Amino acid sequence: LFAGQAQQITAHNLEIRLDAQSAPAELRVLADSFNEVLNRLQSSLNNLSEFAGDLAHDLRTPLNNLMVQTEVVLSQPRETEEYQNLLSSNYEEFGRLARMVESMLFLARADHDQVALSTEQLDAHGELTRITEYFEGPASEAGVLLLLIATGTVHADAHLLRRAVSNLVSNAIRYTTRGNTIVLRTVADQDGVHLSVSNTGPSIVAEDLPRLFDRFYRSDKSRSSISASAGLGLAIVKSIMSLHHGSAQVQSEQDGVTTFTLFFPSASASVPSGNCRQRQTGKTFF
Repeated sequence: LFAGQAQQITAHNLEIRLDAQSAPAELRVLADSFNEVLNRLQSSLNNLSEFAGDLAHDLRTPLNNLMVQTEVVLSQPRETEEYQNLLSSNYEEFGRLARMVESMLFLARADHDQVALSTEQLDAHGELTRITEYFEGPASEAGVLLLLIATGTVHADAHLLRRAVSNLVSNAIRYTTRGNTIVLRTVADQDGVHLSVSNTGPSIVAEDLPRLFDRFYRSDKSRSSISASAGLGLAIVKSIMSLHHGSAQVQSEQDGVTTFTLFFPSASASVPSGNCRQRQTGKTFF
């Protein structure tokens, strides 16, 4: 019976499960375990299929922009200024593609433990000051303020900490309504440091919260309509925190206050990073 049911299971027919109830008692545990494996495989395959579709969609937009703009300009002779404008526009689209590819490569390396950490005790106030200074220009243009409340030290890889927090601040600036303040805060306890980024803007509906850190996922239209991101920033944050054996969480209140919190374990609680094989390199931010 089991053999016949198992033979019907294929990559395109993963919904079939072994009938554990009809099996002898000594085989039911095995059947249940096998069904659990199928559940995980089906979930992974569905995620992979969804991911491939999202990736194709996000790559198609800049590629279409490049093709259409270039086709229009080349349809007839143009002035030098028009060619310069085309090159400038194409450069922006190429930059978007490059950032997307770099993000995908980082996530792939993180998934296979190929990003090595160089952890140390970092001054929390100093690191966050560096980040807020970097974002002073974009925050000013968006009409929002950056407030820093941080003390103590955090055990982390400096480059990856900056990247994770920068992704959160970039998101916060994108969604914060003008005239409001983004708050960066650290709170330490015996287990480690909780680093949070809070902003006031469109609330995130409860059903979206569990998926915010998924790759290419965008929440409700009130937020995604004003976003030009590829939907990889929060996935990178999650991967960075996993590398630190920490966590990333989000809360969104009814009054529009959204808070992302990163937990960095203390040095004594962190798992040594020597098992990882490849040193992450790249720009300081993004």
